[in-house]
Amino acid sequence: MTVQSISWEQDGIDSGWFFAKDVGSVSSSRYHPGGWWFLPKWLPDTEENDVGPFKTKAAAMAQAEALTARQLANQD
Repeated sequence: MTVQSISWEQDGIDSGWFFAKDVGSVSSSRYHPGGWWFLPKWLPDTEENDVGPFKTKAAAMAQAEALTARQLANQD
């Protein structure tokens, strides 16, 4: 997988959630209010693993993609 191949999909129930396979989720309504948060797929779903807040969804997704690229590079 490359960062260029990441496809974000909006959750069908909660419009504030977006998912990308093998990346994780971006949400405006995680455990914390006040912005957008990224939960990496490779970490447990706990509050302390949330990355953020970001002012915009685009900023959260960009950070998610950058962290995923770094994670993939470290696996090689």
